[in-house]
Amino acid sequence: MRVGDLSSREVYTVEPDVPLVEAVREMHRRHVGAVVVAERRHDSLRAVGIVTDRDVIRGEITRRTDIFSLVVSDVMSANLLVLPESCGLSEAISALRQWGVRRAPVVDDRGDLCGMITLDDLLPAVALELEGLAKLIGRQARREQ
Repeated sequence: MRVGDLSSREVYTVEPDVPLVEAVREMHRRHVGAVVVAERRHDSLRAVGIVTDRDVIRGEITRRTDIFSLVVSDVMSANLLVLPESCGLSEAISALRQWGVRRAPVVDDRGDLCGMITLDDLLPAVALELEGLAKLIGRQARREQ
């Protein structure tokens, strides 16, 4: 199974200079915990950062200011994990674990943003894989009896 098959294709993006409060309001409206910071370059959309609900809180506390005086680039994480849509399930899980993150933007073979993958997307796929293994083990146990 590939990340491209599991990822959400509806990704909320903002530009780096957007007021942070606008991004947070939209995250709340859409019931999401993150927004991809993206820049349009010619005919492509490139992920340049990510803002999570945790980044918002940390940004306010670190800068000792309120959300109304910040823009997205003030709190975004610019060093972000980006996964190709051709990435396999186990490779994606390993990358998320290594980076210590719960989500990552997904890009196509040109590097254009095309989705978002989260732990919530991966968990059902892992459960299906485990179910398949459990059935295999069950069949083998019945044959041995």
